[in-house]
Amino acid sequence: MKHVGDVLDGESHTEQDNGRPAAASSTGDHDEVVQEFVCHDPMNRDLPCPLCDGKGIFTVDVPISDPRFGKFQRCPNHPVEDDRDMHERLRRYGNLDAYRDKTFDNFNIDRLGGSYAPDNIKSLHSAKSAAEGYANNPNGRWLVLEGPFGCGKTHLAVAIANTRLESLGEKVVFITAPDLLDILRATFSPDSDASFDAYFEQIRRVPLLVLDDLGVENPSGWAKEKLFQLLNFRHVNRHPTVVTTNTPFDDLDPRISSRMMQGDIVTHIKINAPDYRRAARTQSLDMRFNDLGLYQHMRFDSFITDSPDSNERANLKTALGIAQKWARDPRGWLCLMGDYGAGKTHLAASIANDLHERGADVMLKPVPDLLDYLRQAFDRQTASRFDNRFQDILGSPILILDDLSLRNATSWSKEKLFQIIDYRYLSRSPTVITTAETKRMMDDDAPRLATRLFDKRLCEWFDLDRVRSYIDRMNSQT
Repeated sequence: MKHVGDVLDGESHTEQDNGRPAAASSTGDHDEVVQEFVCHDPMNRDLPCPLCDGKGIFTVDVPISDPRFGKFQRCPNHPVEDDRDMHERLRRYGNLDAYRDKTFDNFNIDRLGGSYAPDNIKSLHSAKSAAEGYANNPNGRWLVLEGPFGCGKTHLAVAIANTRLESLGEKVVFITAPDLLDILRATFSPDSDASFDAYFEQIRRVPLLVLDDLGVENPSGWAKEKLFQLLNFRHVNRHPTVVTTNTPFDDLDPRISSRMMQGDIVTHIKINAPDYRRAARTQSLDMRFNDLGLYQHMRFDSFITDSPDSNERANLKTALGIAQKWARDPRGWLCLMGDYGAGKTHLAASIANDLHERGADVMLKPVPDLLDYLRQAFDRQTASRFDNRFQDILGSPILILDDLSLRNATSWSKEKLFQIIDYRYLSRSPTVITTAETKRMMDDDAPRLATRLFDKRLCEWFDLDRVRSYIDRMNSQT
């Protein structure tokens, strides 16, 4: 990376005469004069600016005692936002060449065309508004954008950098935390031609630093110390800084996280939105497969626990509480048993909707539909489509399997279900299962599966065994 002076101040200028730049030189042919200018006559774009002779800068004719004496001024006919040459130099200086297309104008709040939940959209609107406000006036503050991979935080951070660069000609450096530490290690090496001190000082004092992906760098003790020195200097001196991270503050270096939580200097925005890239891949694989829209009406607040039977009422309230608790902290497995119509699917869908609206990547599917989905992709000639679908199910961050039944399952179906259950059992992946079958039926039909499902170290079971079907409960109240 070039130093600030190399990039911005290394240009020579022609001598001035009475406050105006010298005219462009002749090529030797008095009839052919080559003029290259960046600033144009406002009245005629084909002519150079009469104030600066097309150079874009000029000096004013003032006495030597005037502080403006001998100093170049930007020509008012060549504003910063029109200085494309400066923009390109600043992009090279700030590592922003590859991000010139990231702006606030093309930050799409719902990039999947209506599949984002209202809470996701509201969160992204708030994050964009905060980022635009910061870009207009950093005022010595920090902005921290926290959220999962692919939620849009890097786009907003770069949009801030591009706005400051193009509107004000401000020097900006954009760099990921791992890349920054790699560069510091390289320049610290005795064999390096670059100066560690010069580069470190440049990053410490740049008018705006955008540090992307803080928390993924897993630094050594030396690197952790340098990262703290850098951020502490910028914090103490109120140098505008934008940080993006998907790491909870409690998992960061406590010296850094304590500064990031200082509300009088730092604005912390937590983005609640799913990973756009993963969601787009899943959507393109099969637009219908994980459509939570079918279950939108199934929410915790619409789950009816009223019943004249005290045991039934208590059972329903307990089941609701267990489902809500798991949704708040989705770890391990939750298995809901009970007769058809007891409310298992409603609770499972409520969990899915709650997590989805908080930005989690959730897959919800009835087991019979899931098996049909896999069968449709199965082709003995090519396994690629099947493998893609199968891996997508295995690796789903949160998987909800509704209506697990093995009574009429084929050998192929039992094997695929066992592979899914076994993988998620070994990987301890968050999973919710509903079934109308009993433990004895599971033991008889699929003993291998039962050993996974009934392992109390991983799986919490709840049996809605004292609950009538929803229809019976409603009829008894009318």
